Amino acid sequence: MTAPDPPASPDPADLDAVVDALYTQPLDGFIAARDAAARQASDTGDKLGAERVKRLPKPSVAAWVINHVVRERPDDVAALTAVGDELRAATQDRDRARIKALDHLRRERTESLVGAVRDAGEVDGRPVSAAVLDRLTETLTAAVMDADAGAAVRAGRLSRGLQHAGFGVVDEEGEEADLVALHPETREAGVEAEAGAVEAETGPEPEPAEPSTADDAERAVEETSAQVDALEARRDDVADRLRAADSAVGQAQDEVTRLDEELARLSAERDAASHTLDEARTAADAKRADLTAVEQELDEAEDQAAQARRRRRAGRGR
Repeated sequence: MTAPDPPASPDPADLDAVVDALYTQPLDGFIAARDAAARQASDTGDKLGAERVKRLPKPSVAAWVINHVVRERPDDVAALTAVGDELRAATQDRDRARIKALDHLRRERTESLVGAVRDAGEVDGRPVSAAVLDRLTETLTAAVMDADAGAAVRAGRLSRGLQHAGFGVVDEEGEEADLVALHPETREAGVEAEAGAVEAETGPEPEPAEPSTADDAERAVEETSAQVDALEARRDDVADRLRAADSAVGQAQDEVTRLDEELARLSAERDAASHTLDEARTAADAKRADLTAVEQELDEAEDQAAQARRRRRAGRGR
């Protein structure tokens, strides 16, 4: 498979544009695009920049979503993190009313950002799970509660979601988050310092080093992250199918309930009809008995009339 073209950078010495472009890549193409960008930097003679790019970790699904939200709504994210500055000032002043009002504002602005993603159900064509929405909420909360976390989030280059744990900020896996290393301006200063050290020890054109333990660890993190992403996707698929099955069960249960009610209604009508039939039969039997009695009386009357006629003829014959 052909590797995607690396993000363009007009100045090989300044890789910030390359890094920014990498973190806007589709998640599945991040590794290939990162490696292509590292090769391009190396081909232009920027060995240190190539190493820097090569070490960029693939974002988790949650971090990738967060980065997209930051880039699509930077003003809203900046407005949210600005609440953190005001909260810290209000806390220092012990202004409880102000703290309460700002916390309410924080919740509103956080829900506005998270709710938009929840309503869309996807980011750049990738479905967003409830777990990712939780990570988004946690990261935005950390961005308000910690100034360094806010700066890292606004940079749009997170590789993991963040959590504010009371004693500090950790990533979504519970590891301590290196927030300073995520600041673009701090990274650039670190690159220059590292470049001086490398040139002092190895000269301006160092030979490619063998993969280090850190590289192996980074690859392991990327592999396990990819596995987590795949499992999250499977879980979301199974959850969708479960919701569909639950919906089908609910519809079937509603139909059973409707049929039970219909059966109860028909059973009641049948019982009423049976009762009416019994009453009609009883009435018919009574009328039949009345008819029999009347017919018997009629027969007796006819016998008496016949006897009377015979007596009358006999009386005339005398």
